[in-house]
Amino acid sequence: MESLVNVSSSMTSTIILAFVCVVLLISTVVCILLLKDNRNKQELYKRFAGNLNEFVVVLSQKMEFLYGLPIFMSDALFTQLSAGRTFSEILGSNSWNRMKTYFDEVDKHQNMPFLFSVMLDSYSASGSENGSAWYEMRVSVEKVNSEEFYYICYLKNISKENENRCEKEHLQERLDSLLQNTGDFLWTFDVEDRSMKLLTPMMDDQHRVIPQSVGLVDVHRMMPDRDYALLDKVLNDRIKAYKNFGFRGDTFETIKVRFYGPEKTLVWYGLRGKLVNDENNRLVFQGSARRMDYILEDVFSGVGQEGYYLIKAALSLPDIRAFWLDRNFKVLGCNQAFATDFQIIDPRETFGKNLDQVVSREFLPYISMNLSAVFDGGRNISWKGAFGLSKQSGMLMFNAVPLEKENNMVNKVLCVYLLLDKNEFDDSI
Repeated sequence: MESLVNVSSSMTSTIILAFVCVVLLISTVVCILLLKDNRNKQELYKRFAGNLNEFVVVLSQKMEFLYGLPIFMSDALFTQLSAGRTFSEILGSNSWNRMKTYFDEVDKHQNMPFLFSVMLDSYSASGSENGSAWYEMRVSVEKVNSEEFYYICYLKNISKENENRCEKEHLQERLDSLLQNTGDFLWTFDVEDRSMKLLTPMMDDQHRVIPQSVGLVDVHRMMPDRDYALLDKVLNDRIKAYKNFGFRGDTFETIKVRFYGPEKTLVWYGLRGKLVNDENNRLVFQGSARRMDYILEDVFSGVGQEGYYLIKAALSLPDIRAFWLDRNFKVLGCNQAFATDFQIIDPRETFGKNLDQVVSREFLPYISMNLSAVFDGGRNISWKGAFGLSKQSGMLMFNAVPLEKENNMVNKVLCVYLLLDKNEFDDSI
């Protein structure tokens, strides 16, 4: 009986031992599989090693490297730290002193990043060509016990961002220099609410930046009403073409308008723009404005060299409107100021048209009355008086001169006029 008990006890022990062995074997296999799986996952970092620029390192309170994550990291600084080198050995004395102060006072500015650069011998493609890498570091303190703590350091390689920032600054400097030398500025015109925004500042006559000239502006205060009407008409035509033909129908033409300069003087600008979608996917008219200090259009030919340039210079003045026509009131030519008054982009578009096809009904009676006197009487005519619907703010100064006579009959007449508005002399506007 006693022998049977011993046998049973021995079998029980064997079974328990076998069970424990099986459990240990299974646990070992599971651990091996988990370790292998974890290693395989870590190996995935190698596929994107050149694109990983963030990592974590844990330092002792003596600034010694303990461990870092991710395990597979191709960054040169991470490699040197994990190899046992300290920041004091890697950094120059000035950078190290700044970093030491940052670590000593990290509790006071945990949310403040620390920026530093490193010169590394074994340097990866994540830095600049001269071997200098820039990093952004944030640090928090992890207490182990009352006397011991660790530094948890989050580092990010910002070399590419720094290079992009520097390149952006250089491009901006070049753009500013270009615009300052040419007197140009960039603008955008919202199609829906017709608001204008200057993307770069305007320049004065000495090519100095006009303060606070960037951002939203009151376009009605920047240019005469007739010039805005031309700009508005062109924009409407461009929108119609865009709706019918898409961007292929958007022409790239120069729109000549006048902006008010210092002391309300008028300055010619040539606007060239395209319809584009902005960052909010809104359709805008966007382009550049080139200051036109010289001759606008070559509308004369066949005259002497000196007189030719004198006439061109006179016709380019932004305040003087000039046009000439024959006895049938057919327009033979005009300058840009006259064309702009009647919302015509190119003065050549008026050539060969009857006067009533060019000028507005409001203006036609004043011209017809004086032109008839010149053709019939064969002498100069000067006239000035109130002009406009209200006849309170507008003043017209009109002159007409015979150009060509044949058999004592005037065949062509030159008309020059100034259109003044008292608002242009109001400094409060």
